[in-house]
Amino acid sequence: MSVLARRRWLNLGLLGLVGGLVALALLDPGRRPPSLVPPLLELAPARIERIMVERSGQEPLDFVWREGRWWMMAPETGLANPVLVGPIWRLAEMRCPRQYAVAEVDLKRLGLDPPRLRLWLNEQEIRFGDTDPTDAERYLQVGATVFLCADSVYPLLTSAAGSFIAPSIESLAPTHPSDE
Repeated sequence: MSVLARRRWLNLGLLGLVGGLVALALLDPGRRPPSLVPPLLELAPARIERIMVERSGQEPLDFVWREGRWWMMAPETGLANPVLVGPIWRLAEMRCPRQYAVAEVDLKRLGLDPPRLRLWLNEQEIRFGDTDPTDAERYLQVGATVFLCADSVYPLLTSAAGSFIAPSIESLAPTHPSDE
């Protein structure tokens, strides 16, 4: 048998061994499937009709879903910017794998008593606390559970209220120097 033929048989044998190990790993009957982390709220984002935000030291925000669009009702009134409101109502489906029972944590130390910010999606309240110094994730409280979640919405919720109003076509039109 030539050297090339032996190498071919050796490679085929190794390929068969690797394939067998992969099949064994995937079909192991004792292996449990990874547990799915449930969403933050048991509320589909499509069912959200009202968003209210209570912000410490700032005016509250109030949005309603009407006529197929988000409208800002307070502190200003007008069509809401969907790019900014979208991440807020999608917070309901956020998945946060680290969670703790309220009885196991010190709410005051986590900035949840009193909360930094309170958000209502319909009637369900989400309380925002401090960020975790090691992971830069924010503590959120929903009912009797505290979650540690990506801090993607808090900076948006603490921004200026006027930024939530959708720009009008007139405000986006360029001005001519002779118009000034």
